[in-house]
Amino acid sequence: MLRVLLVILSVVFIALAIVLGQPLLYLAALGLLLVAGVLVTLAMRRRHNDVPETFMQAPEQPDEDLASLGILDIKPRAAEQETSPASDGSALQDTAEVSAEGSAEEDVNPRPSQGNGPQPAGVQAHVAGVSKARKRPKKARIMVSEASSETKSDVLIPCLKSLRASLDAHTVCLIRQEDVPLRYEVEVMISQNSYARSGGIYAAKEPILSGHRALIPVVYPRVGPDGFPKAKLGYYHEPISIRQIAIVPVVPKQHDELFLLVVDTLNEGGLEAAPVRILLEQYARLVTTILDTLDTGRGAEEALDGPRPRREIIAEEMRQARSLSNPLALALVYLNKGEALSGDGMADIQLLEDQFESRLRSVARDARVERFGELTYGIFYHGAHDSLAAWASGIKEAFKVDEETFEGGVSIGVAPFQPRHDVADELRSEATAALQESFETGECVIVG
Repeated sequence: MLRVLLVILSVVFIALAIVLGQPLLYLAALGLLLVAGVLVTLAMRRRHNDVPETFMQAPEQPDEDLASLGILDIKPRAAEQETSPASDGSALQDTAEVSAEGSAEEDVNPRPSQGNGPQPAGVQAHVAGVSKARKRPKKARIMVSEASSETKSDVLIPCLKSLRASLDAHTVCLIRQEDVPLRYEVEVMISQNSYARSGGIYAAKEPILSGHRALIPVVYPRVGPDGFPKAKLGYYHEPISIRQIAIVPVVPKQHDELFLLVVDTLNEGGLEAAPVRILLEQYARLVTTILDTLDTGRGAEEALDGPRPRREIIAEEMRQARSLSNPLALALVYLNKGEALSGDGMADIQLLEDQFESRLRSVARDARVERFGELTYGIFYHGAHDSLAAWASGIKEAFKVDEETFEGGVSIGVAPFQPRHDVADELRSEATAALQESFETGECVIVG
Protein backbone atom coordinates (compact mmCIF):
# COMPACT_ATOMS: atom_id res chain seq x y z
CA MET A 1 0.00 0.00 0.00
CA LEU A 2 2.87 2.36 0.88
CA ARG A 3 4.48 1.77 -2.51
CA VAL A 4 1.30 2.78 -4.28
CA LEU A 5 1.02 5.98 -2.22
CA LEU A 6 4.63 6.90 -3.02
CA VAL A 7 4.01 6.46 -6.73
CA ILE A 8 0.83 8.58 -6.56
CA LEU A 9 2.68 11.34 -4.64
CA SER A 10 5.46 11.36 -7.22
CA VAL A 11 2.91 11.84 -9.99
CA VAL A 12 1.33 14.71 -8.02
CA PHE A 13 4.73 16.38 -7.50
CA ILE A 14 5.51 16.15 -11.21
CA ALA A 15 2.16 17.74 -12.04
CA LEU A 16 2.79 20.58 -9.54
CA ALA A 17 6.28 21.09 -10.93
CA ILE A 18 4.84 21.55 -14.40
CA VAL A 19 2.12 23.93 -13.23
CA LEU A 20 4.18 26.00 -10.74
CA GLY A 21 7.47 25.80 -12.61
CA GLN A 22 9.45 24.63 -9.50
CA PRO A 23 12.42 22.35 -10.44
CA LEU A 24 12.78 21.16 -6.84
CA LEU A 25 9.52 19.34 -7.10
CA TYR A 26 11.03 17.16 -9.86
CA LEU A 27 13.78 16.13 -7.42
CA ALA A 28 11.22 15.35 -4.75
CA ALA A 29 9.21 13.18 -7.18
CA LEU A 30 12.40 11.34 -8.19
CA GLY A 31 13.20 10.67 -4.55
CA LEU A 32 9.77 9.22 -3.93
CA LEU A 33 10.14 6.90 -6.93
CA LEU A 34 13.53 5.71 -5.64
CA VAL A 35 12.07 4.95 -2.22
CA ALA A 36 9.21 3.01 -3.87
CA GLY A 37 11.71 1.03 -5.94
CA VAL A 38 13.73 0.13 -2.81
CA LEU A 39 10.58 -1.08 -1.05
CA VAL A 40 9.63 -3.25 -4.01
CA THR A 41 13.12 -4.80 -4.10
CA LEU A 42 13.05 -5.59 -0.38
CA ALA A 43 9.60 -7.15 -0.62
CA MET A 44 10.64 -9.42 -3.50
CA ARG A 45 13.82 -10.52 -1.69
CA ARG A 46 11.88 -11.27 1.48
CA ARG A 47 9.36 -13.32 -0.45
CA HIS A 48 12.11 -15.29 -2.15
CA ASN A 49 13.82 -16.10 1.15
CA ASP A 50 10.59 -17.39 2.67
CA VAL A 51 10.25 -20.20 0.06
CA PRO A 52 11.69 -23.45 1.51
CA GLU A 53 14.07 -25.38 -0.67
CA THR A 54 12.59 -28.83 -1.10
CA PHE A 55 13.52 -31.47 -3.59
CA MET A 56 11.23 -34.06 -5.12
CA GLN A 57 12.41 -37.58 -4.51
CA ALA A 58 11.50 -40.39 -6.82
CA PRO A 59 9.33 -42.95 -5.10
CA GLU A 60 11.17 -46.08 -4.21
CA GLN A 61 10.34 -49.04 -6.39
CA PRO A 62 9.12 -51.81 -4.17
CA ASP A 63 10.84 -55.08 -4.62
CA GLU A 64 8.51 -57.24 -6.62
CA ASP A 65 7.83 -60.52 -4.97
CA LEU A 66 7.97 -63.14 -7.72
CA ALA A 67 6.06 -65.52 -5.53
CA SER A 68 3.09 -63.17 -5.65
CA LEU A 69 3.11 -63.68 -9.41
CA GLY A 70 3.22 -67.43 -9.04
CA ILE A 71 6.86 -67.77 -10.23
CA LEU A 72 8.73 -70.09 -7.92
CA ASP A 73 11.72 -71.06 -10.00
CA ILE A 74 13.63 -69.47 -12.91
CA LYS A 75 15.91 -71.46 -15.14
CA PRO A 76 18.32 -70.00 -17.73
CA ARG A 77 17.55 -70.60 -21.38
CA ALA A 78 19.72 -73.17 -23.02
CA ALA A 79 22.05 -72.01 -25.78
CA GLU A 80 20.55 -74.53 -28.20
CA GLN A 81 17.09 -73.16 -27.56
CA GLU A 82 18.28 -69.60 -28.19
CA THR A 83 19.39 -70.46 -31.74
CA SER A 84 16.61 -72.90 -32.52
CA PRO A 85 13.59 -71.51 -34.43
CA ALA A 86 11.35 -74.00 -32.68
CA SER A 87 12.04 -72.35 -29.33
CA ASP A 88 9.95 -69.26 -30.21
CA GLY A 89 6.66 -70.90 -29.44
CA SER A 90 7.81 -72.23 -26.04
CA ALA A 91 9.75 -69.21 -24.78
CA LEU A 92 7.31 -68.54 -21.98
CA GLN A 93 7.45 -72.14 -20.78
CA ASP A 94 11.30 -72.24 -20.76
CA THR A 95 11.60 -68.84 -19.12
CA ALA A 96 9.51 -69.58 -16.05
CA GLU A 97 7.82 -72.64 -14.60
CA VAL A 98 4.56 -71.61 -13.07
CA SER A 99 3.21 -73.71 -10.20
CA ALA A 100 -0.11 -73.23 -8.53
CA GLU A 101 0.03 -73.76 -4.76
CA GLY A 102 -3.28 -74.54 -3.17
CA SER A 103 -5.03 -75.28 -6.47
CA ALA A 104 -4.94 -78.21 -8.86
CA GLU A 105 -5.33 -76.18 -12.02
CA GLU A 106 -4.45 -72.65 -13.07
CA ASP A 107 -6.22 -70.30 -15.50
CA VAL A 108 -4.96 -70.68 -19.03
CA ASN A 109 -4.89 -66.88 -19.54
CA PRO A 110 -3.38 -65.28 -16.44
CA ARG A 111 -4.83 -61.94 -15.32
CA PRO A 112 -2.63 -58.86 -15.70
CA SER A 113 -0.80 -57.77 -12.56
CA GLN A 114 -2.12 -54.72 -10.71
CA GLY A 115 1.35 -53.75 -9.41
CA ASN A 116 3.72 -51.09 -10.77
CA GLY A 117 6.56 -53.49 -11.33
CA PRO A 118 7.53 -55.23 -14.58
CA GLN A 119 5.14 -57.89 -15.82
CA PRO A 120 6.05 -61.27 -17.26
CA ALA A 121 6.28 -61.65 -21.01
CA GLY A 122 3.18 -63.83 -21.14
CA VAL A 123 1.16 -61.29 -19.21
CA GLN A 124 2.37 -58.45 -21.42
CA ALA A 125 1.43 -60.39 -24.54
CA HIS A 126 -2.02 -61.06 -23.10
CA VAL A 127 -2.56 -57.41 -22.22
CA ALA A 128 -1.43 -56.29 -25.69
CA GLY A 129 -3.95 -58.61 -27.32
CA VAL A 130 -6.93 -57.50 -25.23
CA SER A 131 -7.64 -54.12 -26.85
CA LYS A 132 -7.74 -53.37 -30.56
CA ALA A 133 -7.68 -50.00 -32.26
CA ARG A 134 -11.12 -49.10 -33.56
CA LYS A 135 -11.60 -46.89 -36.56
CA ARG A 136 -14.57 -44.56 -36.43
CA PRO A 137 -16.65 -44.91 -39.60
CA LYS A 138 -16.48 -41.94 -41.92
CA LYS A 139 -19.67 -39.93 -41.75
CA ALA A 140 -21.01 -38.35 -44.93
CA ARG A 141 -20.89 -34.57 -44.83
CA ILE A 142 -24.01 -32.93 -46.24
CA MET A 143 -23.08 -29.59 -47.83
CA VAL A 144 -26.52 -28.60 -49.18
CA SER A 145 -29.84 -29.39 -47.47
CA GLU A 146 -32.56 -27.03 -48.65
CA ALA A 147 -36.22 -27.04 -49.70
CA SER A 148 -38.41 -24.52 -51.49
CA SER A 149 -40.81 -24.16 -48.54
CA GLU A 150 -40.79 -24.74 -44.80
CA THR A 151 -43.40 -27.49 -45.07
CA LYS A 152 -41.37 -29.42 -47.64
CA SER A 153 -38.27 -28.87 -45.53
CA ASP A 154 -39.88 -30.53 -42.50
CA VAL A 155 -41.22 -33.51 -44.47
CA LEU A 156 -39.20 -34.13 -47.63
CA ILE A 157 -35.67 -33.36 -46.42
CA PRO A 158 -35.62 -36.28 -43.91
CA CYS A 159 -37.17 -38.52 -46.58
CA LEU A 160 -34.54 -37.75 -49.22
CA LYS A 161 -31.72 -37.89 -46.65
CA SER A 162 -32.68 -41.46 -45.83
CA LEU A 163 -32.72 -42.31 -49.55
CA ARG A 164 -29.25 -40.80 -50.01
CA ALA A 165 -27.89 -42.78 -47.06
CA SER A 166 -29.49 -46.02 -48.29
CA LEU A 167 -27.84 -45.77 -51.71
CA ASP A 168 -24.64 -43.98 -50.61
CA ALA A 169 -25.52 -41.40 -53.26
CA HIS A 170 -23.76 -38.11 -53.88
CA THR A 171 -26.88 -36.04 -54.54
CA VAL A 172 -30.61 -36.65 -54.22
CA CYS A 173 -32.96 -33.92 -55.39
CA LEU A 174 -36.56 -33.31 -56.38
CA ILE A 175 -37.02 -30.90 -59.28
CA ARG A 176 -40.15 -29.60 -60.99
CA GLN A 177 -40.35 -29.22 -64.77
CA GLU A 178 -41.93 -26.22 -66.47
CA ASP A 179 -42.68 -26.90 -70.10
CA VAL A 180 -42.55 -23.55 -71.92
CA PRO A 181 -40.01 -22.20 -71.80
CA LEU A 182 -38.28 -25.37 -70.66
CA ARG A 183 -36.83 -24.85 -67.20
CA TYR A 184 -36.56 -26.63 -63.87
CA GLU A 185 -37.19 -25.49 -60.31
CA VAL A 186 -35.32 -27.14 -57.43
CA GLU A 187 -37.90 -28.19 -54.84
CA VAL A 188 -35.63 -30.19 -52.49
CA MET A 189 -31.84 -30.63 -52.63
CA ILE A 190 -29.68 -32.99 -50.54
CA SER A 191 -26.05 -33.07 -51.68
CA GLN A 192 -22.52 -33.67 -50.47
CA ASN A 193 -21.31 -31.13 -53.03
CA SER A 194 -21.28 -27.40 -52.36
CA TYR A 195 -21.83 -26.71 -56.08
CA ALA A 196 -25.37 -28.16 -55.93
CA ARG A 197 -28.14 -25.59 -56.31
CA SER A 198 -29.92 -24.91 -53.03
CA GLY A 199 -33.04 -23.69 -54.88
CA GLY A 200 -34.28 -21.44 -57.63
CA ILE A 201 -34.97 -22.01 -61.32
CA TYR A 202 -32.54 -22.83 -64.13
CA ALA A 203 -33.17 -23.03 -67.88
CA ALA A 204 -32.49 -26.09 -70.01
CA LYS A 205 -32.08 -26.66 -73.75
CA GLU A 206 -33.56 -30.16 -73.70
CA PRO A 207 -35.56 -32.20 -71.18
CA ILE A 208 -33.68 -34.28 -68.64
CA LEU A 209 -35.99 -37.20 -69.38
CA SER A 210 -38.16 -37.72 -72.47
CA GLY A 211 -40.92 -40.25 -73.01
CA HIS A 212 -41.23 -40.90 -69.30
CA ARG A 213 -43.65 -43.14 -67.45
CA ALA A 214 -44.66 -42.35 -63.90
CA LEU A 215 -42.76 -44.15 -61.12
CA ILE A 216 -40.58 -46.13 -63.57
CA PRO A 217 -36.88 -45.55 -62.68
CA VAL A 218 -34.58 -44.80 -65.61
CA VAL A 219 -30.92 -45.57 -64.81
CA TYR A 220 -28.02 -44.30 -66.90
CA PRO A 221 -24.95 -46.43 -66.06
CA ARG A 222 -22.61 -43.94 -67.74
CA VAL A 223 -22.48 -40.14 -67.62
CA GLY A 224 -20.46 -38.31 -70.26
CA PRO A 225 -19.45 -39.44 -73.75
CA ASP A 226 -21.70 -42.22 -75.08
CA GLY A 227 -23.93 -41.83 -72.03
CA PHE A 228 -26.08 -39.31 -70.20
CA PRO A 229 -25.00 -35.80 -71.29
CA LYS A 230 -23.31 -33.82 -68.54
CA ALA A 231 -24.95 -30.66 -69.90
CA LYS A 232 -28.27 -31.91 -68.51
CA LEU A 233 -26.93 -31.83 -64.93
CA GLY A 234 -28.18 -28.28 -64.53
CA TYR A 235 -28.85 -28.68 -60.81
CA TYR A 236 -25.09 -28.14 -60.30
CA HIS A 237 -23.49 -24.71 -60.69
CA GLU A 238 -20.28 -26.29 -62.03
CA PRO A 239 -19.49 -29.55 -63.93
CA ILE A 240 -19.20 -32.51 -61.55
CA SER A 241 -17.63 -35.92 -62.28
CA ILE A 242 -20.83 -37.91 -61.86
CA ARG A 243 -20.54 -41.61 -62.79
CA GLN A 244 -24.15 -42.77 -62.75
CA ILE A 245 -27.57 -41.15 -62.52
CA ALA A 246 -31.09 -42.46 -61.90
CA ILE A 247 -34.29 -40.49 -62.63
CA VAL A 248 -37.81 -41.37 -61.52
CA PRO A 249 -40.80 -39.37 -62.85
CA VAL A 250 -43.15 -38.30 -60.06
CA VAL A 251 -46.67 -37.37 -61.16
CA PRO A 252 -48.84 -36.17 -58.25
CA LYS A 253 -52.59 -36.09 -58.87
CA GLN A 254 -52.94 -32.63 -57.35
CA HIS A 255 -50.33 -31.09 -59.66
CA ASP A 256 -50.19 -30.58 -63.39
CA GLU A 257 -46.43 -30.22 -63.46
CA LEU A 258 -44.01 -33.10 -63.79
CA PHE A 259 -41.63 -33.73 -60.88
CA LEU A 260 -38.39 -35.69 -61.21
CA LEU A 261 -36.66 -37.55 -58.39
CA VAL A 262 -32.96 -37.52 -59.34
CA VAL A 263 -30.20 -39.61 -57.71
CA ASP A 264 -26.55 -39.51 -58.80
CA THR A 265 -23.33 -41.04 -57.53
CA LEU A 266 -19.57 -40.72 -57.96
CA ASN A 267 -19.11 -44.49 -57.72
CA GLU A 268 -19.00 -46.97 -60.59
CA GLY A 269 -22.05 -49.23 -60.44
CA GLY A 270 -24.55 -49.39 -57.63
CA LEU A 271 -27.67 -47.89 -59.23
CA GLU A 272 -28.29 -50.68 -61.74
CA ALA A 273 -29.19 -53.43 -59.28
CA ALA A 274 -32.79 -54.62 -59.14
CA PRO A 275 -33.19 -53.89 -55.37
CA VAL A 276 -32.07 -50.31 -56.03
CA ARG A 277 -34.72 -49.87 -58.72
CA ILE A 278 -37.38 -51.20 -56.37
CA LEU A 279 -36.22 -48.84 -53.64
CA LEU A 280 -36.31 -45.86 -56.03
CA GLU A 281 -39.83 -46.73 -57.12
CA GLN A 282 -41.02 -47.03 -53.51
CA TYR A 283 -39.50 -43.68 -52.57
CA ALA A 284 -41.08 -42.10 -55.67
CA ARG A 285 -44.48 -43.39 -54.54
CA LEU A 286 -43.85 -41.95 -51.08
CA VAL A 287 -42.87 -38.55 -52.51
CA THR A 288 -45.99 -38.60 -54.71
CA THR A 289 -48.20 -39.23 -51.69
CA ILE A 290 -46.45 -36.50 -49.69
CA LEU A 291 -46.89 -33.92 -52.46
CA ASP A 292 -50.58 -34.78 -52.81
CA THR A 293 -51.03 -34.63 -49.04
CA LEU A 294 -49.32 -31.25 -48.74
CA ASP A 295 -51.54 -29.89 -51.50
CA THR A 296 -54.80 -30.94 -49.79
CA GLY A 297 -54.56 -27.92 -47.53
CA ARG A 298 -56.44 -25.93 -50.13
CA GLY A 299 -60.13 -25.52 -49.51
CA ALA A 300 -62.69 -27.71 -51.22
CA GLU A 301 -64.24 -24.72 -52.97
CA GLU A 302 -60.91 -23.69 -54.47
CA ALA A 303 -60.31 -27.25 -55.71
CA LEU A 304 -63.74 -27.42 -57.33
CA ASP A 305 -63.73 -23.94 -58.85
CA GLY A 306 -60.19 -24.18 -60.21
CA PRO A 307 -59.35 -25.37 -63.73
CA ARG A 308 -59.24 -29.08 -64.48
CA PRO A 309 -55.78 -30.64 -64.46
CA ARG A 310 -54.36 -30.81 -67.97
CA ARG A 311 -53.49 -34.45 -67.42
CA GLU A 312 -57.19 -35.28 -67.04
CA ILE A 313 -58.09 -33.34 -70.19
CA ILE A 314 -55.50 -35.22 -72.28
CA ALA A 315 -56.58 -38.57 -70.83
CA GLU A 316 -60.20 -37.76 -71.65
CA GLU A 317 -59.34 -36.98 -75.29
CA MET A 318 -57.25 -40.15 -75.55
CA ARG A 319 -60.07 -42.34 -74.23
CA GLN A 320 -62.52 -40.77 -76.65
CA ALA A 321 -60.15 -41.24 -79.61
CA ARG A 322 -59.64 -44.91 -78.71
CA SER A 323 -63.33 -45.66 -78.26
CA LEU A 324 -64.33 -43.99 -81.53
CA SER A 325 -61.15 -44.98 -83.44
CA ASN A 326 -60.69 -41.33 -84.42
CA PRO A 327 -57.34 -39.62 -85.09
CA LEU A 328 -56.03 -37.22 -82.48
CA ALA A 329 -53.08 -34.86 -82.20
CA LEU A 330 -52.01 -32.55 -79.39
CA ALA A 331 -50.51 -29.22 -80.48
CA LEU A 332 -48.89 -26.88 -77.94
CA VAL A 333 -48.79 -23.23 -79.00
CA TYR A 334 -46.67 -20.62 -77.21
CA LEU A 335 -46.67 -16.85 -77.78
CA ASN A 336 -42.97 -16.12 -78.32
CA LYS A 337 -42.73 -12.56 -77.02
CA GLY A 338 -45.69 -12.75 -74.72
CA GLU A 339 -43.76 -11.74 -71.60
CA ALA A 340 -42.50 -8.55 -73.28
CA LEU A 341 -45.92 -7.74 -74.76
CA SER A 342 -47.89 -8.30 -71.55
CA GLY A 343 -46.14 -5.62 -69.46
CA ASP A 344 -45.66 -5.96 -65.72
CA GLY A 345 -49.19 -6.28 -64.32
CA MET A 346 -51.30 -9.43 -64.03
CA ALA A 347 -54.21 -7.60 -65.67
CA ASP A 348 -52.10 -7.01 -68.78
CA ILE A 349 -51.15 -10.69 -68.95
CA GLN A 350 -54.78 -11.73 -68.56
CA LEU A 351 -55.85 -9.36 -71.33
CA LEU A 352 -53.15 -10.64 -73.68
CA GLU A 353 -54.07 -14.28 -72.93
CA ASP A 354 -57.72 -13.56 -73.65
CA GLN A 355 -56.76 -12.07 -77.01
CA PHE A 356 -54.41 -14.98 -77.72
CA GLU A 357 -57.06 -17.60 -76.87
CA SER A 358 -59.72 -15.82 -78.95
CA ARG A 359 -57.39 -15.74 -81.96
CA LEU A 360 -56.54 -19.43 -81.58
CA ARG A 361 -60.20 -20.44 -81.44
CA SER A 362 -60.90 -18.47 -84.61
CA VAL A 363 -57.95 -20.01 -86.46
CA ALA A 364 -58.08 -23.62 -85.19
CA ARG A 365 -61.64 -24.45 -86.18
CA ASP A 366 -63.32 -27.65 -85.07
CA ALA A 367 -60.61 -28.15 -82.46
CA ARG A 368 -60.61 -28.05 -78.66
CA VAL A 369 -58.50 -25.23 -77.18
CA GLU A 370 -57.41 -25.41 -73.52
CA ARG A 371 -55.02 -23.28 -71.47
CA PHE A 372 -51.86 -25.27 -70.62
CA GLY A 373 -49.87 -22.57 -68.87
CA GLU A 374 -48.96 -18.92 -68.97
CA LEU A 375 -49.17 -17.78 -72.60
CA THR A 376 -49.33 -21.46 -73.63
CA TYR A 377 -52.38 -23.25 -75.04
CA GLY A 378 -53.06 -26.80 -76.11
CA ILE A 379 -55.12 -27.63 -79.19
CA PHE A 380 -56.65 -31.08 -79.72
CA TYR A 381 -56.88 -31.67 -83.47
CA HIS A 382 -59.11 -34.53 -84.67
CA GLY A 383 -58.21 -34.46 -88.37
CA ALA A 384 -56.15 -36.98 -90.29
CA HIS A 385 -52.45 -37.16 -89.49
CA ASP A 386 -51.58 -36.49 -93.12
CA SER A 387 -53.05 -33.00 -92.84
CA LEU A 388 -51.18 -32.04 -89.66
CA ALA A 389 -48.39 -30.17 -91.43
CA ALA A 390 -50.76 -27.93 -93.43
CA TRP A 391 -52.99 -27.36 -90.40
CA ALA A 392 -50.11 -26.34 -88.09
CA SER A 393 -48.52 -24.11 -90.76
CA GLY A 394 -51.87 -22.34 -91.22
CA ILE A 395 -51.98 -21.47 -87.52
CA LYS A 396 -48.43 -20.15 -87.58
CA GLU A 397 -49.05 -18.03 -90.68
CA ALA A 398 -52.24 -16.58 -89.19
CA PHE A 399 -50.26 -14.94 -86.38
CA LYS A 400 -47.78 -13.37 -88.77
CA VAL A 401 -50.56 -11.20 -90.22
CA ASP A 402 -51.21 -9.30 -86.99
CA GLU A 403 -47.66 -8.33 -86.01
CA GLU A 404 -48.75 -5.40 -83.87
CA THR A 405 -50.71 -7.43 -81.32
CA PHE A 406 -48.74 -10.68 -81.52
CA GLU A 407 -45.23 -9.51 -82.34
CA GLY A 408 -42.77 -12.38 -82.71
CA GLY A 409 -45.43 -14.91 -83.73
CA VAL A 410 -45.91 -18.31 -82.12
CA SER A 411 -44.06 -21.60 -81.66
CA ILE A 412 -45.96 -24.81 -82.39
CA GLY A 413 -45.09 -28.38 -81.39
CA VAL A 414 -47.39 -31.24 -82.45
CA ALA A 415 -47.52 -34.84 -81.24
CA PRO A 416 -49.93 -37.25 -83.01
CA PHE A 417 -51.67 -39.76 -80.73
CA GLN A 418 -50.25 -43.25 -81.37
CA PRO A 419 -51.07 -46.73 -79.95
CA ARG A 420 -47.78 -46.60 -78.00
CA HIS A 421 -49.11 -43.79 -75.82
CA ASP A 422 -50.46 -45.55 -72.73
CA VAL A 423 -50.87 -42.53 -70.44
CA ALA A 424 -51.46 -38.82 -70.90
CA ASP A 425 -47.98 -37.81 -69.75
CA GLU A 426 -46.35 -39.68 -72.64
CA LEU A 427 -48.30 -37.74 -75.26
CA ARG A 428 -47.77 -34.45 -73.45
CA SER A 429 -44.04 -35.10 -73.07
CA GLU A 430 -43.59 -35.56 -76.82
CA ALA A 431 -45.60 -32.42 -77.58
CA THR A 432 -43.49 -30.47 -75.07
CA ALA A 433 -40.24 -31.65 -76.67
CA ALA A 434 -41.57 -30.64 -80.10
CA LEU A 435 -42.59 -27.20 -78.78
CA GLN A 436 -39.14 -26.65 -77.30
CA GLU A 437 -37.52 -27.49 -80.62
CA SER A 438 -39.93 -25.16 -82.41
CA PHE A 439 -39.06 -22.35 -79.98
CA GLU A 440 -35.35 -22.79 -80.77
CA THR A 441 -35.61 -23.22 -84.55
CA GLY A 442 -38.61 -21.00 -85.35
CA GLU A 443 -40.29 -23.77 -87.40
CA CYS A 444 -43.36 -25.93 -86.79
CA VAL A 445 -42.23 -29.28 -85.40
CA ILE A 446 -44.28 -32.51 -85.65
CA VAL A 447 -42.90 -35.60 -83.99
CA GLY A 448 -43.37 -38.95 -85.65
